[in-house]
Amino acid sequence: MERRPSLAKQIRHDLLAVGKVPLLLLGAVLVSAIAVVLMTQSTRNLIAKQDALLDQRETLEVEWRNQLLEENSLSEHSHVESVARNAFGMIRPTQKNEVIVKRPLSTNP
Repeated sequence: MERRPSLAKQIRHDLLAVGKVPLLLLGAVLVSAIAVVLMTQSTRNLIAKQDALLDQRETLEVEWRNQLLEENSLSEHSHVESVARNAFGMIRPTQKNEVIVKRPLSTNP
């Protein structure tokens, strides 16, 4: 009875002796598949980060618009006048309260 080589040895021999090109192609396919998976994951992460940054930008724009509205309302003449009257006790001067200060136009040393 003739001894037959094991199946694992026969497959290894066929791959190394006869099937070098298919083996290299299999390796290239596996490497490219892993690269595709990694690039897809990286792209998804970047898109998620971009979405978060766009949301933050929108929030900041809304806050900026609110700040501009608040600045405009606080700088209105009526508001400034009411704060001056209530907080500092200021009043509009009358002719009796006005003091005119004159100074010479040129000074000679």
